[in-house]
Formats: sequence, C-alpha cells, structure tokens
Amino acid sequence: MKHVLLSFGFVLAAIGVCFVTADDKPKPAAPLKREGDKKDAKAQISAGKGAEKPAKVPTIQPAAAPSSPPEDAVRQTIAALSKAYHQHDGREFAAIFTADGEYVDEKGALFHGRQAIADEFATFFTANSGTSIELQILSVRTIAPNVIAADGSTRFMRAKNEAPISGRFKLVCVKDSGKWLVASLREIEPTGEIANHHEQVQQLEWLIGDWIDEGADARVFFTCRWDESGNFLLRDFSVHVAGQKAMTGTQRIGYDPVTGHLKTWIFDSAGGYSDGFFHREGESWVLQSSGVAADGRMASGTSVFTHIDRHRMSWEGVDRVLGGERIADIGKVMIVRKPPSPTAQAK
Repeated sequence: MKHVLLSFGFVLAAIGVCFVTADDKPKPAAPLKREGDKKDAKAQISAGKGAEKPAKVPTIQPAAAPSSPPEDAVRQTIAALSKAYHQHDGREFAAIFTADGEYVDEKGALFHGRQAIADEFATFFTANSGTSIELQILSVRTIAPNVIAADGSTRFMRAKNEAPISGRFKLVCVKDSGKWLVASLREIEPTGEIANHHEQVQQLEWLIGDWIDEGADARVFFTCRWDESGNFLLRDFSVHVAGQKAMTGTQRIGYDPVTGHLKTWIFDSAGGYSDGFFHREGESWVLQSSGVAADGRMASGTSVFTHIDRHRMSWEGVDRVLGGERIADIGKVMIVRKPPSPTAQAK
C-alpha cells in the first residue's frame, strides 16, 4: 500500500498523534475516600438499597516494559487494589492486605485488620456509588528482604461529573506465603499547595536529547530540551523527504494544574496546530490529541510512547481520524537516540 505524504500527518507523527510515512511499504493523595462522604450510607444499607453499578474505569496494569522485581511487585499490588476499588468490593479490597494490615485515611483514622478495612470501604462504596480513582507510582524502594515501600499519587473522583482531587499515598508491601500483600496504606491529605511544575514535567525528562525515526524515503528528527524556566520541555522536529527538509515544527510540554495532567501544544511550519493530554499506563505514556490541519481539516488520535532504555523508545498510533474519516492504526515504530557526529566522537 502506498502511504500518502500529508503535512499534518507528519506533524502528528512528530508529536505522536498519528504517523504517515512516505514509504512504499507499510511500515503513550487524593484520598481513596473522604470524610463526609458516608452520610446516609447506613440509611441506604438498612433500606436495602444497593449501590449503582459503577462505570468501567481502566485500571493500572503491570508495566509492559522490563522493570525491577520490586517495581513489578508494587505495580501488581496497585493493580489489584485499583480493580477491587472500581468493582466497589470492600471485602476484595481488604483481602489485598495482610491479616493484620492497616489502612490510615487522610484524617489519620486507623483501620486495623482485614475486617475493619472491609467494613469501612463497604460503607464508603454504598454511600459513593460513582466513585473512581487513578493510582500512580512515583517511587519504589526495597527496605528489607521481602519488604518494599512505595510513594504514589492519586486522582480521586467522587462522581463522574465532578472535578478530580489530587493527593498522595504511602504504601508498604510484604511477601506473605509467596504473595505480595499490603501491610500499610496511608493517605496524605492534600495541603492545598501549588504543584511543582518542574517535578511534574520531569516525568518525561527521558525525552531530552536528539532522536531520529528513519524510513526508506523519510526521516523525522526530534530535539528535546528544558526551557529557561525549567517548567516546560521544548521539542523541535523536522521532517526530511528524499534528503530535503519538508516541514518543521515545535512542541511544548507542561503541567496543567486544572486537570492535573501533563499537556502538550504543537505548531507546524505549514500552519497546522494541535494540543492534547498525557497520562501514564505502566511504563508507557498515552497522548490523546486533537487539532486542525493547515487546510482546515480536523484531526485527532491517540499515541502510545514507551521508554525502553536511554537510547530507545517505541511509538504507536491508534484511533486516528483526519477530516472526519478514520485512518489505519500504525503499529509500533522504534525511535532511537541520534548517534554523535564523527567530529564529536573525535573530541
């Protein structure tokens, strides 16, 4: 199949919304619960009213890319907690804890043992049938044989149409009879402080440097760096076809304090533009973007960036729409760090 070279296609290729090549071959603590949310819960239970079935929410999956055993253990435990939470199953949620495990809520209330944790979350889920949560691991460390500690962030939503609340949590996991369980889960109440933009964007710092995607007839070059403030990543790109520069563009990546997500804005030399939001899934970053081509056609798509190692990343594009028409998905494409020039090597 012959792929057509579209200017906006290359812009989206460079920033990861969609990818069109000029090749003859087809070649991404808000609290778990909050005080005040239990009102009327006991009345609902005594009246025999069941909670509404919650909308299906994607859960955190174990990392697809190679990671350390401690990271794998924590990710699997977090995935189990997330699954039980979105099923609104207090007993299943408590079963992921050790027999004498503890849960400490954002107000400091302690619930010790599986039964106390199960009762607390069963009451909470009954009173909050639309609640959902996103959990993200920020750091993992081994503190003793078969004992792992982790810090993470949460995005808590009490109901589907309400704004999410961001927060933090601390987790201790232990290996019990060959299975990793939660010994302690402690929520940290939001302080109301403004998020540190640099620390948020730093999650994508591995993009910094010079990168290249090379096809039979086309090459896309990327250069990423911090801006002067240290709060944004600037990513320039250029598209070369048959040895000639066909298009250039720039991307800015920053933190959006309103949504709590990393946001990107993209502009190309032909006049097209787009923006979108990143969210993390395991070792991959998913970018959902939409924009306008230079000829006025609307475009949108989803990209998945996966950090493999310091010299390689993969990219794939799905759910791509251009001018109201669905276009084919693109499978994984390998993007590699550009090798130093012979002159630089000699120095």
